Amino acid sequence: MAGGPSLASSGAILIVAILAAFFYAAELPRAKVVLGFGRRQNRTVITNPNDFHAIPDTVHCEDLHYHEPSNLLFTACEDTEDTRYAWFPPLAHLDDPNVGLKAQGSIKIIDHGTMKAKKLKFTNFNGPFVTHGIDVIDDPDKPEGKAVYIFAVNHLPNPAYMDNSDANEPKARSIIEVFYHDIGDDTVEHIRSVWHPLITTPNDIVAMSPTSFFVTNDHFYRDGVMRDIENAFFGAKWSNTVYVEFAELADGSFRDSDRQVKASVALRGLHNNNGLGHGPTPSEIFVTSAASGRVHIGDIVSQENGDASPRITIKQSVDFDSLVDNPSWFRDPYANSTYDASRLVVPGLTRAVDLPKSQRGPRGADGVMVWTATPSRRDKTVGVGNKETWMKQLVFEDDSTRIRTASAAVLVAIDPAQENGQRKAWLFVTGFLSTSVGAVKIAL
Repeated sequence: MAGGPSLASSGAILIVAILAAFFYAAELPRAKVVLGFGRRQNRTVITNPNDFHAIPDTVHCEDLHYHEPSNLLFTACEDTEDTRYAWFPPLAHLDDPNVGLKAQGSIKIIDHGTMKAKKLKFTNFNGPFVTHGIDVIDDPDKPEGKAVYIFAVNHLPNPAYMDNSDANEPKARSIIEVFYHDIGDDTVEHIRSVWHPLITTPNDIVAMSPTSFFVTNDHFYRDGVMRDIENAFFGAKWSNTVYVEFAELADGSFRDSDRQVKASVALRGLHNNNGLGHGPTPSEIFVTSAASGRVHIGDIVSQENGDASPRITIKQSVDFDSLVDNPSWFRDPYANSTYDASRLVVPGLTRAVDLPKSQRGPRGADGVMVWTATPSRRDKTVGVGNKETWMKQLVFEDDSTRIRTASAAVLVAIDPAQENGQRKAWLFVTGFLSTSVGAVKIAL
């Protein structure tokens, strides 16, 4: 039938419409909860002013990691508010690539004893650096806590788009930066940049070794109406998680980002792959479906063929009543036979439904919710299994007056001897639009 859709295409559209109707009949009530329709923003009451700290000089630090061997927190910060509103591909802020080219983000360490941040000086690196997800792992060739590799997403503008104004070229060409830091030094050395065609919309990283990592692509569509549909429709399982291996380059080819890089899809079939986190055992990994409020618990499975890359198999999912982001696992260093406070820590947004309107400027009020989840049955030798039931608790809320957005949260235990035997911890919370990292003391 010239000039109109074929019977086959019409049938496909009808099938999609029917499937969508069935989906929304089942998922719409949950979608309302996750996105925060009708939910009021609340503020956790803190009676002792010493129980909350806003860490100075931590503007727009999207991700945060506690490195237990060094007792330090690591983060990557934008350092200026203007950049994120003009150029930040994860929020589809693609208005001005030139702002991205001028961005000079940083890597910082936070001392939870002093509640101060220190900016590390770059060696062999002068940007541009548009910060997002990071990961930190020990140098396996040195004692734990002596030196670390830092992996960081960098959302660079795409030179091909800027040079040719080709509408078919994506506006961003995001890459992964790899750094090296000796604990105690004031510097961080750039090792190399890593890119591969499978790295399209990178969000968060789990490093497996100094030369390998998993990275999530949080969207298939980079902007436009289809991206909005991808966010709202839980059945849009188009994003993925990629496994990447690369070689360190010793010849100064720091921007040779696709040289000696291999990648393969390690996980597909989830909605809005977003935050990643190390599980309680080396073979476990957390993957969030951010917009659908789910944390998936997976196993990292090595393939029988030695040449094949590892894959992630999901064994269980935990639902939360908000949008969720970068998960972390808290290992209780004071655990005993009576009580083990180890748990999953998950940050989220109170009203994600407001984010499309509020994300474009500094006056938005995007409240935060931070959850913890404890498996009710846990074999400590094998981590979290696929038959766990989880006890979830909302441990902190803010109406955006102290912390705006929550994309990362970690717990750092406090010695019970300092709290009259009580089990407490510092909860550090940060967000992609937060002007400072916050630290609040909570009971475990």
